[in-house]
Amino acid sequence: MASSTKEALGNALKKMLAVKPIDKITVKDLVEECGVNRQTFYYHFDDVYDLLEWVFEEDANRVLPSEIYYEKWKENVSVFFRYLEDNRTFVLNIFNSQNRAYLLRYLKRRLHLVYHTFAAIVAEGKNIEWGDLEFVCDFYVNGIVGIISQWCDIGMPEIDDNTKARFYKILDNSTENLLARFNKD
Repeated sequence: MASSTKEALGNALKKMLAVKPIDKITVKDLVEECGVNRQTFYYHFDDVYDLLEWVFEEDANRVLPSEIYYEKWKENVSVFFRYLEDNRTFVLNIFNSQNRAYLLRYLKRRLHLVYHTFAAIVAEGKNIEWGDLEFVCDFYVNGIVGIISQWCDIGMPEIDDNTKARFYKILDNSTENLLARFNKD
């Protein structure tokens, strides 16, 4: 029952985010949509933003890859962009709110986790210090989140094949090349 209540509240939040920004959604709106009382909401979540973070985590666990496989990195990266495109209204309403930091922080955290698994595979067997590996991960994650942020700033138009090809061209073998510069051998 608790799980289905949380899911109902999460679905209500997503539904409301399709029509208004996160700043304008209240606990009252959510409980009325779900037919539960405020106490039930507060049993599960501290506030609307706590629910928002839970929705991000649930979506990530259900849809987004938890790691990038070396042989399938393009497909794994594509899943992130497809998720953002499929949830365009949800993402833009959060991005265009006073609380865009929730979205950007979530993307950074999730991308760092996923990118780190890829970079660790690339660094395997090389003499690369942990701090250098983390620096490279942060460099890529911040660059990708910056591109996503710029994309959101212009309303997330559909990404054409030419732009995708450019993005893949930049990423292809770039982790290998950059980490090689930190190899202590």
